Amino acid sequence: MKTSVKAALLSAFVCPGCGHFYLKKHAMGKLLLFTTITSLCFLIWHAYQRAQLISQQILNGEIPLELNAIYSAVTQAPVGNEALYINIATMAFVAAWAIGVIDSYRQGKRLDSGELKP
Repeated sequence: MKTSVKAALLSAFVCPGCGHFYLKKHAMGKLLLFTTITSLCFLIWHAYQRAQLISQQILNGEIPLELNAIYSAVTQAPVGNEALYINIATMAFVAAWAIGVIDSYRQGKRLDSGELKP
């Protein structure tokens, strides 16, 4: 299997940055990995905070213990700055993943053709 394909598959299926680490492009790999982990941690933290808020509302009796009411609270869209930050974190996560796959394939292709030294 070619180096370019291995690097792209590592970035696509393991995590962004793995393909760059495989190609010994550590700076770019660290940047992609840091971006991915940071945005993913923010999204998980936000989901946890939202779950805590909804469970507290259920315990306080503000939301009845019915599936439809809980579903309505869970699927309610965030508003204001909260929605903006969630969108930014989501776009950063997706962009890091896409850039990781495309750039690792591009760098691997250059390495395969002998244009770039390892």
